[in-house]
Amino acid sequence: MSFGCTTCRGDCCRQYLVHVNGRDAVTIARGQGLAFEQFIDIVSEPEPTGAGFTLAAGGDTFALSLRRRPDGACSFLIGLTDGSQRCGIYPQRPLTCAVFPLRLYHGSVDIRPDVICEPSGRRITAVDLPRGRELLVRSAFEWNVYARVVAAWNAGREAAFGTVGEGAYFDYVNAAYDAIDATLAELPRAQTGNAMDHWMDGVPAADVAADRDELERALDAALASLPLHRELGGR
Repeated sequence: MSFGCTTCRGDCCRQYLVHVNGRDAVTIARGQGLAFEQFIDIVSEPEPTGAGFTLAAGGDTFALSLRRRPDGACSFLIGLTDGSQRCGIYPQRPLTCAVFPLRLYHGSVDIRPDVICEPSGRRITAVDLPRGRELLVRSAFEWNVYARVVAAWNAGREAAFGTVGEGAYFDYVNAAYDAIDATLAELPRAQTGNAMDHWMDGVPAADVAADRDELERALDAALASLPLHRELGGR
C-alpha cells in the first residue's frame, strides 16, 4: 500500500488489537488450513456497537480479533533474518490491515491521524490511491455484510438454542459465508460489481441503488435460509 511499509518494524502488529469480520476469518481459515479456534479470539465489547454477537440472552456482546502472542504481537507476525518484521499471512491478511493506515476523509483517500507508523509510512504521495480507495470500499462492504450475519445470528440464537459456546458461532459464520458465496455466484457479476464498487456513494445513481437493494435482499434471504439448529454447532 505504501512504500514506507517496506521499512516497517511491525509496531502496529504489536500495539493494535486487530478486529476482523466474518469474511476475514473465513479467508484466513481457508487460505491457511486453520480452524477459527486456532487464530481467533472473541473479545467482549466495552460498549455495545450494534454489530457485536451474543452467546447468551442478556449477556455481553462480542467481536472477533486476531489472536495475540504473550508479548502482545499478532500471532501471524514473523521475524526475518535481517531483523525486519512481516505479516505471515499477507495474501490473506484482514481488510483492516490491508487498508491501514488509510481512511476516506471528505471523499478522498487520506492517512489516519492516529497512526504510529514511522514518517516514511505516512506519506500520502507513496500511496496507490486508486487501489487504496478500492480496498476501503471493499472493507466497508464486507463489514456491512458481516453486520447482517451478526444480526441474523442474534435474532435466531436464543430461539434456536439459548446459551451457546463460541464454537457454535464459528460454525454458523462458516455456514453463513458458504451461503453468501453461493448467492453472490448466482447473481449477475455486473450487478454485484456495480453495487460493491459504489458501496460508499453518498447518493448513489439510480442503477447503483437498484443493484444495491437487490444485492442486500439476496444476502438477507441467504442468511434467513440458514438452519439455526443445534446441529449447526451446538458446542
